[in-house]
Amino acid sequence: MTPIAAAPVRRHWFVLYPLLFAAYPVLFLWSQNVGEANPADVLPLVGLAVVVAAVATAVLTLLFRDARRAALVVTPVIVGLLMYGHVANLVHPFHVRPLIQQAGWLALAGLGVVAAIRLDDARLRQVSTILDRVAALLIVITLVIIVPFEISAAGRATAAPPAATAGTTSTRPLRDVYYLVLDRYGSDPALKRRFGIDNDITPWLAGHGFRVLSDSHANYVKTSMSMASTLSMSHLTDLAGRMGKDNADHGPIFSLLKDSAVVRQFRALGYRYLHIGSHFEPTQTDEAADRNLYGGGPSDFAATLLDTSAIPTLSERLHLSSGDWLYERAYHDGVYGWKALASVRDEPGPKLVFAHMLLPHPPYAFARDGHFLTPAERRKLGERAQFAGHLGWTNDQLKAWITSIQALPPDRQPIIIVQADEGPYTPAYQADQANYDWSTASPADLQTKYGILNAWYVPDGVDPGLYDTMTSVNTFPTLFSGYYGLDVPKLEDRSYTSRGKFRPYDLTEITDRLGSPVP
Repeated sequence: MTPIAAAPVRRHWFVLYPLLFAAYPVLFLWSQNVGEANPADVLPLVGLAVVVAAVATAVLTLLFRDARRAALVVTPVIVGLLMYGHVANLVHPFHVRPLIQQAGWLALAGLGVVAAIRLDDARLRQVSTILDRVAALLIVITLVIIVPFEISAAGRATAAPPAATAGTTSTRPLRDVYYLVLDRYGSDPALKRRFGIDNDITPWLAGHGFRVLSDSHANYVKTSMSMASTLSMSHLTDLAGRMGKDNADHGPIFSLLKDSAVVRQFRALGYRYLHIGSHFEPTQTDEAADRNLYGGGPSDFAATLLDTSAIPTLSERLHLSSGDWLYERAYHDGVYGWKALASVRDEPGPKLVFAHMLLPHPPYAFARDGHFLTPAERRKLGERAQFAGHLGWTNDQLKAWITSIQALPPDRQPIIIVQADEGPYTPAYQADQANYDWSTASPADLQTKYGILNAWYVPDGVDPGLYDTMTSVNTFPTLFSGYYGLDVPKLEDRSYTSRGKFRPYDLTEITDRLGSPVP
């Protein structure tokens, strides 16, 4: 009797699901940030994740002689690598220690290795089919969020074009103008209320010829909206009406930060424009600038993807770095920004120098003496002490820079505006940033969030018409009309809040809730 020959094992040289699982963490993060993420930042990262997964699968396929077995090893490794931070946030309420999470990841990867070695062909085929379907479903879920939004955004309402310039000449000296935005630098009452800190910068500035506006507020609740309003010299209510309350697309807001109405007016007066950017993508560079100074580094999206992966943890365990990529980036940005600002002092003018610095914005990377705060040092300090050191170093840099600028001859003394875009975050907002409704915030929290540093130095004792309750939207109407003598009307000092992080156009006016001091 002739024995029945065993069916030959059919080997597979390609399998899809590792590539889909590699793309999923990037697409998931995009789907959670569709209103702010730039596809130009995201798509290369999707491609990179897929290529890495494909290469790893191909290498292991040569070892196992079957792509399906290779995929069982690659998939848990790459998913665990890219989703580590999301899982950590998910299990944090259950007080799961990082070591336990890491052990679970290793166990899952080990299970993949065992399955790759032990599964027979029939079971291998079943597992591959199931994982293909699960991966495809996850991708579809993200694309259902992303694709309609991006299609809609392609035909988005646009911000109104910058207004025509108000003039090309002035009887005043065309002095250099420095507009320095220190992100989340709250007013004295805001910092006192939030951190219990008595800030020493106000008396120092007053002693160096600055007028510090004692009751100045932001007009909007977040950086992009506040700066867009200031640089366009307009409120965003008309744009909000065109976009609609439910729209999460920040594109039209970001567009107001480029080649702005303020920049166009300075150019009309004969100014050069130097732009010192931060790692906040909308202010990294401006194509309208004569020079862009930016220290480089990953985009906000790439940095967030990296920070939510296991790479920082692995890097720390292998002693390759502190593992605090966001802190290290913030530290590099802060050091670079002050050096860049100092470097342009003697460039020919007249020039407008715009600098956006993410200081004293968290993460609190700077110790009081300027060294990088290590994770161990931060663990010993509470939030207040971290902020106090971070702020103290920022103040030292500001004082040193102003001292250098004011050492110039009288005829080269520039106009300096040091201003915040918003105040510090409140504990209530930090507890639930994705869902927090600012329109329901208490007066104390609103005054903390909207109270801003706003200090002016105008040489020769010229007062362009400053007043203590001026909001940031009137910064340049005041300068253009009160100093240069141009016909630029001031606006009403009104402040608005958005109902949520991804509802920027759902505005509620809160001007009346900022008027009376709250203890």
